[in-house]
Amino acid sequence: MDFACELNIPLLTTRHAEIVYNTVRIDREPKKNVQRIEKLNNNVLNVRFEAEEAKFIRVAVESYLEKINSILRTIQRFDPNL
Repeated sequence: MDFACELNIPLLTTRHAEIVYNTVRIDREPKKNVQRIEKLNNNVLNVRFEAEEAKFIRVAVESYLEKINSILRTIQRFDPNL
């Protein structure tokens, strides 16, 4: 793969990080030319995107961040511990 992008997303708690991680890892990248590698390190979600073209990474990262945003809004709305 010629291009890569790494994101480190710190979350409020380890529990929130686990919720986000377990939710997003179910969905695989629809295009086979993008590889996404996710790891959870306490409350930090580490994600690496790899692809042969930069535009594929851009689309994948944008979609991924939209999913994260939606999950975080849901946590904020329904988590009584916030």
